[in-house]
Amino acid sequence: NHGFLDNPTFRGMRWHLLKTFDKIHVLDLHGNTNKKEVAPDGSRDMNVFDIQQGVAITIAVRKGKKKGMAEVWHGDLWGTRERKYTSLEAGQIGTPVTERIECAPPQYALVPRDNSLIDSYRLGFGLTEFMPKNVTGIVTMGDNFALADTAEQLRNRLDDLLANNHSEESLKKKYSLGKNYAEWVLSNKPEIKEADLKPVPITYRPFDNRVTYFDNRILWRWREKVMRNLIAGKNFALIFSRQAVRAGAPPVNVLVTPNIFDNRGVYSNKGISQAAPLYLYPDEQDLDQTRRVNFDPKLYSRLQKLAAHPDHGTPDEVAVFDYIYGVLHCPAYRETYAEFLKIDFPRIPWPASPDAFWDVSAKGAALRRLHLMEPEAIGDTPYPFEGEGDAVVDKVAWKDGMVMINKTQGFAGVPQLAWEFYIGGYQPAQKWLKDRKGRELSFDDLQHYQRIIKILCETDRIMKTIEMDLG
Repeated sequence: NHGFLDNPTFRGMRWHLLKTFDKIHVLDLHGNTNKKEVAPDGSRDMNVFDIQQGVAITIAVRKGKKKGMAEVWHGDLWGTRERKYTSLEAGQIGTPVTERIECAPPQYALVPRDNSLIDSYRLGFGLTEFMPKNVTGIVTMGDNFALADTAEQLRNRLDDLLANNHSEESLKKKYSLGKNYAEWVLSNKPEIKEADLKPVPITYRPFDNRVTYFDNRILWRWREKVMRNLIAGKNFALIFSRQAVRAGAPPVNVLVTPNIFDNRGVYSNKGISQAAPLYLYPDEQDLDQTRRVNFDPKLYSRLQKLAAHPDHGTPDEVAVFDYIYGVLHCPAYRETYAEFLKIDFPRIPWPASPDAFWDVSAKGAALRRLHLMEPEAIGDTPYPFEGEGDAVVDKVAWKDGMVMINKTQGFAGVPQLAWEFYIGGYQPAQKWLKDRKGRELSFDDLQHYQRIIKILCETDRIMKTIEMDLG
């Protein structure tokens, strides 16, 4: 499995290999269909085995005269399976098949990287350090039962559980559940019956909110200590992830949400979404009942001093949040630091000047309001739904400015960029429809989808205006 070559989880393993061996030769055979890998020239890349996970050949040499870290040689092999077989049969380690690379701390990635920018990148502050109260998303283990489109639908499922003598098998079959969840929720049935459960919204995927019960007898992992802050009062949270590996997607996954959120909220392909709320609300037991800002005090104070402006004054917590949000959407930031953003939590550059801070913050604010789906930020949605039919989602496609939901109906005037635009690891214009295959879209559904298209178009427009001097 070639994932160990650069996955952050395995940096300890890589360090140990570098300390143990004198030379390490790595030939990455790629072929990872999970990551949708393609050859550098855009041609098809195939796996050497009938599996989805990419693979690599590693030859580690130990001569017993160890001094320092191992010398690392790396090579890539792309293309068809037949081409790879032929190259492997004729090839050898060392030049020209593998080339010497440097493996820089702290990741010690066994892949080529441009480390010339690492010093400037690390001068910025870590996102998880700046917003220290953060957590991975909720895991239901039973989406088809624990999540619903409406509160009524959610309540009907709960009533079904309580009123009927379901077995594990019948519950699994009815709601397409895994054995573990069916067994677990049935064991919680007596306590659920006594509970006063109220539905709350949950961000399931970008611009796709569902409802659930925020209760650890319904949700497998409810992340209560942090998630409760998004229910206790007015709030929103920054969703992000540690790594981004989907081909074609941006190197950083980011979104804002006012709700509790699913652990795949912005990151598909088995990735985990993490989030930090802006505000922390007190428990009933806390002596101090004031709402607190979820910023490290020293880092927050330093940023406020750097951003103090004769016209705008000292930024409050929302302006600082918006600065961070703007930075994470800056094309130059994403391109310059792509290699680092793909492997760890983001680091945010300090503003070059107060003017630079407020410019980025203003554009981050526009994006935040847009992504929170505020009607005033979205405005008109000129994408009419046209054609005769039943509005049931079947095979979806974009063609000549039309997003077709079936053979005869679709949304007109949709730019291709909106259809292909990524938010995190998802393409919302496609994902939202595909998740509703076989469903008849209501009037509200049609309006919601039109808003999604407008949001994606405006996100692209605003992002192109965000400029930063990254030195």
